[in-house]
Amino acid sequence: MRKLRIALGSNDGENIFPGHMGMAEYFFIYDLFDDGKSNFVGNRKNTSPEVQGKHGLTEKMEAVMEIFRDADVIIGRKMSPNFVKIGANTEFQPIVVKLDRISDIIEKVTKLFDRIFSLVEQRKSGDRPKEIPELKY
Repeated sequence: MRKLRIALGSNDGENIFPGHMGMAEYFFIYDLFDDGKSNFVGNRKNTSPEVQGKHGLTEKMEAVMEIFRDADVIIGRKMSPNFVKIGANTEFQPIVVKLDRISDIIEKVTKLFDRIFSLVEQRKSGDRPKEIPELKY
């Protein structure tokens, strides 16, 4: 069975963090399977250094990525400078969503499982697809 491990930022566990992913209080981790099932793995405190008003700092990006290092996919509300860097330079597949509720996000990613899994597989083989999917309602 194929699996995608996703990470997304949230302060309450119900809604995605509305700002830049790296500013969320927690990262929520889920495993999504090709049969449509999902499993909550857990939440992890965001222990990355706090930066006031600055986005795109490499130190912040590296600290955040270490927290969810076992994820395949990272999901955020904003196309941040770091999302672009991550997409170009790492195995993480970034996704931007225009949805608020985590349950809706999981449902949408599950419906697009094959497409996203293909992007993740390309990344694992050393390719860096430029595509950063944007999931809307």
